[in-house]
Amino acid sequence: MGRGEDRLSNLPNEILQFILCLMPLKYAIRTSTLSKRWRHLWQYNLISSTSLQFDEDFSCNQSPKQFAATLDRYLQLHEKRNLDKFGILLSPFDILFPNFENWVATVIAKGVKELEIDLSQGVLNSYRAYYMDDRMPFVISNSLFRCNSLTHLSLSRCNFSDPLDLTNFVGLRSLYLDNVDLVDEMLTNMLENCVSLECICLKRCENLEVVKFVGDKLKLQKLAIVDCRGVSDMEISAPELQSFLYHGWISFSSTFGNVSKVTDAYLCSDGLEEEYEEAFFRILSDFSHVKVLTTCSVGLMNIVIEEQEYNEPGLPLELQNLQELQLVVDSISEEHLYCVFSFFRLCPSPYLEKLFIQLPSNFYQQKDLGDSVTAEQNTPDVVFQNLKWIKITNFEGTPLELKLVKFFLEKAVVLQSIFIVLNQCGISSNSLSVRIIEGQLSVIPKASKDANIVICGPFDRDCAINPTHTTIYDQEQYRKGTTVQHDHATIRVENIPLDQEFL
Repeated sequence: MGRGEDRLSNLPNEILQFILCLMPLKYAIRTSTLSKRWRHLWQYNLISSTSLQFDEDFSCNQSPKQFAATLDRYLQLHEKRNLDKFGILLSPFDILFPNFENWVATVIAKGVKELEIDLSQGVLNSYRAYYMDDRMPFVISNSLFRCNSLTHLSLSRCNFSDPLDLTNFVGLRSLYLDNVDLVDEMLTNMLENCVSLECICLKRCENLEVVKFVGDKLKLQKLAIVDCRGVSDMEISAPELQSFLYHGWISFSSTFGNVSKVTDAYLCSDGLEEEYEEAFFRILSDFSHVKVLTTCSVGLMNIVIEEQEYNEPGLPLELQNLQELQLVVDSISEEHLYCVFSFFRLCPSPYLEKLFIQLPSNFYQQKDLGDSVTAEQNTPDVVFQNLKWIKITNFEGTPLELKLVKFFLEKAVVLQSIFIVLNQCGISSNSLSVRIIEGQLSVIPKASKDANIVICGPFDRDCAINPTHTTIYDQEQYRKGTTVQHDHATIRVENIPLDQEFL
């Protein structure tokens, strides 16, 4: 057999088409450049596909007119076949808005079940409050709301047309809205008509003032509210709710009724208005029964202030069911460490098994607590009876970071492994910096003789243990148009248009 023989191309068309159908469409299309034999084989992938996704790779190196012509051709090739999922991600060229209306009408006629339109690519101001490119958002035509096959709808930088008729959305199960002109009346309309909703994510809906999810018949299981800065009042009582995520400024009054089924909560804040200084502690109290919790430095600081300044009678607050905790730490200072240590004294978690600590990835990301917290020299007298795994990310080996590790090694009596993920890429296990850190950690006394210290680089698979909440809406990164996502041992900063882990 010759070395240059192409055995793959000798296979029958039926087998090649089957192989191409197993590939994402964008990769199948690339095979058309292999030879004349392959030029049209990829079309079988398109014709037989029930899911069409057109992302940034698809629109790359195409003008708006070329993009529209290509997409029109693909939809024409797909003919009248049914479509389960249709997604499009690109910069919102105003010139394409008429095409968008046609594309939406086409996929509705195909009985689409999952529709994602993401036009959020653009330049935002430093606080992500508005876009600076002067482009108008795409207004969804009323034809969409005549679709009765939708189970999932995701819209980014789109607005609804008026009047909003959602009576056909009785089968809608998940809804994701990012930078949508959503007002209180629209949200009420959605809850009244979309009676099958199980997952809702509201992100940067600036005009939303009252967030109210109340009702014994609500099927809502997952709720995320991210950076909706206009919210002044929040009331949630949903008997089936299992997951709750809030990230943003706390400047609202809140009432949490029936949230007894919530098992995981993400509670992170950019800050608190002075008149709502007790709000974070109250919210945490309402979710003290959860098994999984992610919180941040602002929350830790608030709890310490509740004790130091207000002598809060609700402290200590026992997190009696907590098994996994993730702390997103803004900075490494004596005050920040004191807040971390004090959390375990003020919020004892007797059944905690997994602890994840996200340290700041760079110096400029760090924040000063000022005089908000008075740090004490002695670490609290706590013992972790069930803590087995710890992962600390963005570790650099500073004296304060070593103090943090020492605290847990000395107090976790059944600890099995502590994973130290260095804030350096491409570092080898034999490098001088790793050997220095290993030496520093080796002399720390351990309460558990079985505790194993694993030092990893950001991309090492040895640190593959990951938290439940893998997307972190870091304050500074998020304002710049990015979120932070865990991937095995890594913390990668990237654009994430959809919160897929949530939905």
